Amino acid sequence: MPTPWTAVMQLVEEGKIDLDVDVNTYLKNFKIPDTYPGQPVTMRHLLTHTAGFEDTSLRMTWGDVESLISIQEYCAENIPARIYPPGRLSLYSNYGATLAAVVVEDVSGVPFDQYLQSRIFTPLGMDQTNLRQDLPPEFASRLTKGYKFAHSENLPAEDYILTVGPAGSISSTAPDMAKFLIAHLQNGTYGNATILLPETANLMHSWAFSVDPRVSGMCLGFYEQYYNGRRTIGHGGDTDTFHSELCLLPDEQAGFFVSSNSAGGRGVRDELFAAFMDHYYPGEPVVLPEPDPSASARLQQYAGTYEMNRHNYARFERYIGLPSPITITATLEGTLRMVSSDGTVEYIEGESGIFFPADGSRPVKGNIVFHTAPDGSVEYFAYTNVPVMVYSRLPWFMTADFQDNLKTAAAIILGTVLLWPLLFLFRHTHAIPEPFNPKTARIARWCSGIAALILIMFVYILLPWITGNEGILGTYIQTREIPGTLTAVLTVPVIAAILAIATVAFAVLAWKEKYWTIPHRVHYTIIAIALVAMLWWVHVNRLWAFCL
Repeated sequence: MPTPWTAVMQLVEEGKIDLDVDVNTYLKNFKIPDTYPGQPVTMRHLLTHTAGFEDTSLRMTWGDVESLISIQEYCAENIPARIYPPGRLSLYSNYGATLAAVVVEDVSGVPFDQYLQSRIFTPLGMDQTNLRQDLPPEFASRLTKGYKFAHSENLPAEDYILTVGPAGSISSTAPDMAKFLIAHLQNGTYGNATILLPETANLMHSWAFSVDPRVSGMCLGFYEQYYNGRRTIGHGGDTDTFHSELCLLPDEQAGFFVSSNSAGGRGVRDELFAAFMDHYYPGEPVVLPEPDPSASARLQQYAGTYEMNRHNYARFERYIGLPSPITITATLEGTLRMVSSDGTVEYIEGESGIFFPADGSRPVKGNIVFHTAPDGSVEYFAYTNVPVMVYSRLPWFMTADFQDNLKTAAAIILGTVLLWPLLFLFRHTHAIPEPFNPKTARIARWCSGIAALILIMFVYILLPWITGNEGILGTYIQTREIPGTLTAVLTVPVIAAILAIATVAFAVLAWKEKYWTIPHRVHYTIIAIALVAMLWWVHVNRLWAFCL
């Protein structure tokens, strides 16, 4: 919800925060690394989700209220990697929202939950709204539970605590949220209370950034969507079991708020919003152009595998949280076919390079557009009503199919090191003399053999075991502790990498010094290449102990 951003804009209004100044100017207890010299993260970047932070779920949830760390501690200890220069692309960040709350604390000198209470909730009469994780008894007794459908019934889901409270931990009621909604519709005023001056509210509600002119924009804390030709601004909120949406139609002076408490509520939320808009603000019927079969060859430029850019890039979390790929192909009928975890959708190209669902539907997330790089290659696609992320096109060597095939092929090749002891036993059994080789040749085989076998063991035994162990992963994700078992498992490829470096050196030496026969040297060289390939797969997935 846009409450933290409203707090930021209050301090902007008072001249205490400059939207275009380095946030490090305001942070008292830690600093954001200068990853891109001369391109600092500013408050404007945080409000538009263009700071360039990778996504992370580490320590976003916590085991219990008693040991819950503060937002200051969370932000100081879990700074995500900056993967884009600020202002280049939108990438929704819960860390960024929480960091903005830390700035509010540092500038105002007031704990964030108290700031919201005194400057927003109390003035608006939102006496049933609270940000605290340890809710007072009068609130806790009326707090709804989240539900998940299992075994043919809805079962209460386990409650969890959020360390990123400002990004998604407000407990409220529909009447209270209506007050907040009306205050923004009325440019900062509700009843006798004023939480923002009109010029500040207008600035907050205005377009501020877009990844493409055809895509709706980010405002300062809100984001735009266009549905049935109407401009809306709003903000959603999602956990595993709670899904909410606050939406304003500024020109129509109308608003919409919905919240559900079940895992399947995301779809219900979108359907209810669409039904609301279709009933009160109906649009014109969608008129689609006819698909052009002759365009099929041209549409091939959009074909490929795409991946949502909102995920982790630099840590082990990448492997356990990588989003499902989206595959786009051009059909002979002149349409684009998108296959994702949500199903299959065909798109027809319209004006301005906008692709519409071929069935004539109007999905809340909008249509799709492709963005090209200066060299003309397709860089990413975006949904026209989802300004908070894009879907980057993957190079062929980063697709899941290639990665899986590479891993399998490398493992098969590495497994052939088992032929060496079998060959030794065969010679020993049949009294065949062992050809003379220097001690370094024997060491070379030991290095490559151990590296190959421990990598196979890591990939096919240890890694599935560790990623399937909820206790170990839960400790890693929800506490400050890094389990020793996890560290030990991810140290295996580090050891293999050291041995692989030695193997590559020995491969060069083997050809120089003419160890073994030529077929044996070729085999050893192939083993060295397979080790490098498997370790590249490990690196792509950040499966190193130093990436924890």
